[in-house]
Amino acid sequence: MEPMDELAYYLGMPAHGALAVVVSTVVLYTAITSLLSRAGQRLYASPSSLDLAVVTVLGAIVGRSILGQVPTLSGGLLALGTLFVVEGLAGRVRRSERMSRRRRHRAVAVMVAGHVQRHELHRLGLDESVLWSALRCAGVRGPHEVSLVVVEPDGRFSVLKVGETVHPAALTGVRHSGELLDQLAQSGDRAQ
Repeated sequence: MEPMDELAYYLGMPAHGALAVVVSTVVLYTAITSLLSRAGQRLYASPSSLDLAVVTVLGAIVGRSILGQVPTLSGGLLALGTLFVVEGLAGRVRRSERMSRRRRHRAVAVMVAGHVQRHELHRLGLDESVLWSALRCAGVRGPHEVSLVVVEPDGRFSVLKVGETVHPAALTGVRHSGELLDQLAQSGDRAQ
């Protein structure tokens, strides 16, 4: 193969190759976002070195799968452009009213009035060591100091201590927020 033919081979791509890159990018984007929407909260709340390795390998597999047998510059640029367009469209869909109603209760209370909600921790794939690590970071010395701990959609822990007034709006987007306010009121914590 002549040097110019080789350069055109690595920089250009036929129409069916471009279509394959676009289709594989959209399909793999959908698969990865679906996977992360199910396991993402756990991954963000408790990232271990194994989780990091899995995500790294996953990224490598997805990248290689998107580009096909022979990665080219134009294929990479087309894949990046497609990813940006698909992410932009997905962002608009996520912001729509229909999707916000469906995903409204993604934050989860894992400790209420000093009592660990083990079933919620288990459902999120977390254990108490992760919870207690977050409590230590918040300056909590014992369960008697905790009014409410919520695992946010991005995996962060929000800790509300005993004696702090909890306004109902503070529980917007938290699963079972009405029941949580009742539990806090029964335990003697102030709900406004």
